[in-house]
Amino acid sequence: MHSLLDLFISFLIIGVGAYGGGLVTVPLIQHEIVVRYKLLTLREMSELLAIAQMTPGPISINTATFTGYRLAGITGSILTTIAVVLPSIVFLTLLTPIIAQFRENRQFYRLNKSLQLGVLSLIIFAVWSFGSAVIEGYLDFGIAVTAFLLLIISERRIHPIIIVLACGVIGLILF
Repeated sequence: MHSLLDLFISFLIIGVGAYGGGLVTVPLIQHEIVVRYKLLTLREMSELLAIAQMTPGPISINTATFTGYRLAGITGSILTTIAVVLPSIVFLTLLTPIIAQFRENRQFYRLNKSLQLGVLSLIIFAVWSFGSAVIEGYLDFGIAVTAFLLLIISERRIHPIIIVLACGVIGLILF
């Protein structure tokens, strides 16, 4: 990838494949930017993802914006942001009237359900990729598993932000 056009096309593809939400874009960005074009390492991608998660706004847009900025400055951030949202705007504009007609259609339901399963696989892959870049030892793994189990066990009684902040404090103490 040597041009802004290539960067735009890559994020346009990512935007098309982002059915299911922002987390789905993470493995797509990883594939395009880390695996296919080798513009970032997995570690650099994880750092950009962490920044995107800490800032307000949709993770897909934030990740695209930060990646574009990292690779091509302000022009890159503008192009990647436009490219990642453009397919959604076009699809919503063109397909919203049509989808309402097929809402009760059995084949449409099956297609949507199957697409959701594909999206689930992308989310699991994103967790695996991000986890393998962040977890460097048994202590990291233990903190991550404990935080995950707390989220499941607490069933919304403990705010997720408290768990994330607790992990940060534990990390400051242990590392």
